[in-house]
Amino acid sequence: MDMVATEWEVGKNLRDLRPILQPQSVAVIGASREEGSVGQAILQNLLLGRFTGVVYPVNPNARSVCGVRAYPTILDIPEPVDLAVIVVRAPLVPQVLQQCGQKGVKGAIVISAGFKETGEEGARLEAQLRDIAHRYGIALVGPNCLGVINTDPAVRLNASFAKEMPAQGNIAFISQSGALCTAVLDYAKGQGIGFSKVISLGNKADVNENDFLAYLWRDPQTRVILLYVEDLADGRTFLELAREITGEGADRKPILALKAGRTQRAPAPSLLTRARWRAATRFIRRSLSNRACCAWTP
Repeated sequence: MDMVATEWEVGKNLRDLRPILQPQSVAVIGASREEGSVGQAILQNLLLGRFTGVVYPVNPNARSVCGVRAYPTILDIPEPVDLAVIVVRAPLVPQVLQQCGQKGVKGAIVISAGFKETGEEGARLEAQLRDIAHRYGIALVGPNCLGVINTDPAVRLNASFAKEMPAQGNIAFISQSGALCTAVLDYAKGQGIGFSKVISLGNKADVNENDFLAYLWRDPQTRVILLYVEDLADGRTFLELAREITGEGADRKPILALKAGRTQRAPAPSLLTRARWRAATRFIRRSLSNRACCAWTP
């Protein structure tokens, strides 16, 4: 979309997130015929959500998945692929991402867990993903995430394992927590609230909240941005960007953000979980009623 560069955008290397949020073709690597599996749920969500592009299941052990022809690897797909959704065991992800790079894929969502959240070995695997993504110019979301949803009728992308496609709306939700994404979607459905985009960041090995904020700023389907993060990839850039987005221009958009983990002494895991659910509920209700400014919700 054409635009005049703002003061913030001048000199910034903005990421091209169109392969992630506006793909014309999606490969699900790890698409499965097993009932209840994440690989099957993601493929079904793309098909039942009426994605406007082409979907390619990738499974070396199946001729077809959900009635759609499957391919042994992404390199066997004869047509170009914009987005790869990766749902294989963590040790296999670097090889799969390497193949995506060789294929010319420019967007990838790694759903798989088992990376830095599990310890040193997982952190080393995640560093490999980051290196491969940078080498091939792949915009990488995750790993360890729920996925990405775009309700724009021109796209209708549900590249996630959420239960179902949310209603269309003008609120974008970015969350570092996949569980909180699920809670927000469940709450919103009961309240009749729609979304423009739902984005699960996961471990943020590559693409982070600042990249998505810059995209959503110029997204015509988004009027309000909700954000839940446990840490900021670049606090200074976030503040500069938030100041521009919530400024006085005609394209001004309110942001309401919740940042977890602000206490010096962390509570026990069970207490932390309950506290996050309570915070999520307060966050959702306050966010939907306060659209005037950028604010941190404690």
